[in-house]
Amino acid sequence: MAEREGRPVACGYSRIGPSKHFYRTEKHAYLGMMYVIPEERGKGINAAIIQALIKLANERGITEICLEVFSKNNSAIKAYKKLGFE
Repeated sequence: MAEREGRPVACGYSRIGPSKHFYRTEKHAYLGMMYVIPEERGKGINAAIIQALIKLANERGITEICLEVFSKNNSAIKAYKKLGFE
């Protein structure tokens, strides 16, 4: 969770779990519930949360990270691509 002046402005989580047969690794991290309140968007908060979650996963030996996004959520797709997601 991210806060500004003591109030929550964004959130996200990572769940580490066993991978299905179509993943490349035995375990992967799934990122979910990524949300930034509208007035705080465009300030890099979501990117900071994602980078922190990736770092945490990597520290636990997890190298495959996945997430889901609605196909029409162009701003989120652009943001995730900017962070290296395909």
